[in-house]
Amino acid sequence: MLKIKTDHVEAIIKEVAQSVIVPRFRNLHSHEIHFKGVDDPVTIADQEAEKLYTDKLKALLPGSLVVGEEAYAADPSILKAFEQDSPVWVVDPLDGTKAFLAGAPVYGVIVALTQGDETLAAWLYDPTSDEFITAEKGAGAYHKGSKLKVMAPDSIEKMSGIIGARITCAFNQCANAPTDKKPVFHRMLSACHDYARLVVDTPHFSGTTTQAHFHCWLQTCTPWDSAAGIFINTEAGGTTAHWNGDPFHPSHYGRGILTAPDEESWAEINQWVSTFCQLPDK
Repeated sequence: MLKIKTDHVEAIIKEVAQSVIVPRFRNLHSHEIHFKGVDDPVTIADQEAEKLYTDKLKALLPGSLVVGEEAYAADPSILKAFEQDSPVWVVDPLDGTKAFLAGAPVYGVIVALTQGDETLAAWLYDPTSDEFITAEKGAGAYHKGSKLKVMAPDSIEKMSGIIGARITCAFNQCANAPTDKKPVFHRMLSACHDYARLVVDTPHFSGTTTQAHFHCWLQTCTPWDSAAGIFINTEAGGTTAHWNGDPFHPSHYGRGILTAPDEESWAEINQWVSTFCQLPDK
């Protein structure tokens, strides 16, 4: 395990968020908003925060590299950092940019620390409530000093989950989906808040209007969205794998993933989906 002080990481995450992101919430000008794609906004807050996180986290852990969402947008080859021996910080400087632009306090900061393409530590931070959910390899996941545990599995028709935006269309187009026995899926709000809802069963991250505690998540992997949340879920007792059962690694950009409370419920949900919808693994 890399020797870092997690409270130093938390201090960096909080300092940048409170100085760069929060002051711009509901206070952005049109020239401070751009689009990486048709429906993929980026703001000056995303860009400035990622630059600061990159500098500060690399200084905290000399020799480390950073894979950030905005850096990837500029140069996808940055994912090759996972192939190196150096530790790699994975950063989503402003998760939930659409919510941020809409003035909804359902946004956050996501940071993971990896090495050898394996996640070692993770942080989810909500600037609105100033709360963290954290995890370290082998030590469990924590929120407000309490050790977290995933929600216990139930019969499939009684479970609920979250579906990521990138697979919503494929999922909704499956006309043969059984209607008598299925989980209830809700559209993803933000990875930071939605992964939190898999492990926290009390109101958290104040400002979130949907406090339901969910069992599972269907989505495709983007490392800055997925690495920290999957790791926290795993440290809380959950199970995550790709559609074909392959283990998740942070470098697996674009591959479908299913997160569930345990291996048995993972297999049941995976089998249920496969009866009517062959979602691509890549």
